[in-house]
Amino acid sequence: MFNILICEEYISQNSFDFPSDYQIEYAFSEEEILEKTYSKKFDLYIINFQYFKAIEELKKFEDTTATIFIDEYYDIYHIKKAFDIGDEYIIKPLNYEELKIRINYFYKKIFAKKQSILTYKKLFFHTRSKQLYKENKKIKLSPNETILLELFLSSKGKNLLKYELLDEINSTSDGALRVYISKLKKIGLDIEFDRATDSYILR
Repeated sequence: MFNILICEEYISQNSFDFPSDYQIEYAFSEEEILEKTYSKKFDLYIINFQYFKAIEELKKFEDTTATIFIDEYYDIYHIKKAFDIGDEYIIKPLNYEELKIRINYFYKKIFAKKQSILTYKKLFFHTRSKQLYKENKKIKLSPNETILLELFLSSKGKNLLKYELLDEINSTSDGALRVYISKLKKIGLDIEFDRATDSYILR
């Protein structure tokens, strides 16, 4: 689901044909914006510019949710303010096709980013840069440890045969594989060995 919080009277009063995988919620004041965001994580805010202070408040707490501001005015102050704390600025009257294009842009951008990060407990692995972070601290891994880490994270709950893991790291040494997996366990991965199937699994 793509979770969107809308605080814009025109949208809430009119029927817009949002895709079925968009989960839409509405707010009608700054207080309600803050209240809803404290109880749920949204992927996108669509906010009337008059409520920009609520977004400013959220940014103080490092809220990185993308924000589209809707406004009636086209002037430098409003545009600068909108892009200082948000990501997009649309002038009324709203054109639904334009709004849909912009929402779809963020949908693709946000989900591409989500798909490029594998998470496990307090670990965050960036598949593009091959960097692992734990509580915002980078953890150094060897090339083979990195290969195994990505395999386990992308196959959580599935048995990975030992011979397949050895092929991936281009090795025939069971001992070397155990050493690499031991390192992954030390950084927080709950990896178990299944003797019956000669395989490993990340729980």
